[in-house]
Parts: sequence; structure tokens; C-alpha cells
Amino acid sequence: MRPSTSQRSIVAAFAVGALTLAPASLAASPTAATCPSASVVSAALKQKDKTPTTITTSYSKTCTYPGGGIVPTKITFQQDTASTFAAGEKAASALGIVKVSGLGQAAWATKAGGDLEVYKSGETVKILSPLTPASELEALARKLI
Repeated sequence: MRPSTSQRSIVAAFAVGALTLAPASLAASPTAATCPSASVVSAALKQKDKTPTTITTSYSKTCTYPGGGIVPTKITFQQDTASTFAAGEKAASALGIVKVSGLGQAAWATKAGGDLEVYKSGETVKILSPLTPASELEALARKLI
């Protein structure tokens, strides 16, 4: 069975997300950001997320929220540069993106939803939540930024 266009878009969005998680600087320490509570994420994304698990690397912190859908919601706080953020945006443009104004120094989301990224002051905040509309991702990002 051949995947639908929306399924291919979701897979492509996650592929782009994986590419843009490359470290800006391996020598940088992890971000000090704290994971938002499950209740904040659940309210913004209109789903029922559970307490997140956290993975911290030398350049990022990823908060994974099980329970909201088939694929858990992930919020990553990653050290970044304006140029690598722009490169990730350019790579994602093949999927179809929309710029989000008034959020950080630069922000974009995939048109199909599921992925929103915000750059602000040397950090990218990436929200991945498959099948979630961009408007709900934006509402969550506005609470985090």
C-alpha cells in the first residue's frame, strides 16, 4: 500500500527535523531551559500528554511527551546560529512552509502542521507533534518564547 500525501509530508517533516537537530557547536553546554509541564502542552495542543521524559546532550534538551497521539510530542531546546537555522528553513521549504511573524527572531512551520521552529538569541525551539495544526503549535510556542 502506498502512503498518502499527508503521510509522506509527516515523514518528510520528521526527516527535516532530524537534519536540523545537528549541533551548532559541540563544545557548547546544554541549554538551561526547563521542559514545559504536560498540562501546558496538553492545553495548547488540545491533547492529553503525560509527564515528559528528558534527554540532555552537549548542545540540546529534548522533552518527550507520551500519550498525546501515536507519535509522542517533542520539544527541543537547541543551541543554534542564525545561519544554521536559515539552512534548516531552506531545507524544509521543499515541504511547504509558512513564516510565523512576531515569534523570536525568525520562525516557520510546515504548512501541513506537525513541525514549528523558532530561532531566538542563539537557540532554536523545535516543536514536533504529528497531525497537530500549525496554529496550535504556534500557540504553544508563544507560551514558551
